Amino acid sequence: FLSENPAFARRCQQEGIIFIGPSAEVMLTMGDKIKAREAMKKAGIPVVPGTEGSISDVKEALKLIREIGLPVMIKAAAGGGGKGMRLVNHEVEIEK
Repeated sequence: FLSENPAFARRCQQEGIIFIGPSAEVMLTMGDKIKAREAMKKAGIPVVPGTEGSISDVKEALKLIREIGLPVMIKAAAGGGGKGMRLVNHEVEIEK
């Protein structure tokens, strides 16, 4: 979708076309879930419990899950539209 394309928004700005929507910078920030979470916290917006950054180690993920409690949602940092989301109900599922 062009409406979600930061390059398109930037090009509109360069060409003097008024793009009705978020700036390219906002799209890039919100498109990365880790950056988006940081931006929300910085703005004082409450966020659900989760990581402060990315996790790629199973042991680290299990430690966090035990702190938060099950069930948890695992989300790819760059996944959009529900892509890259997985529900984890049991610790054994984290290794999949």
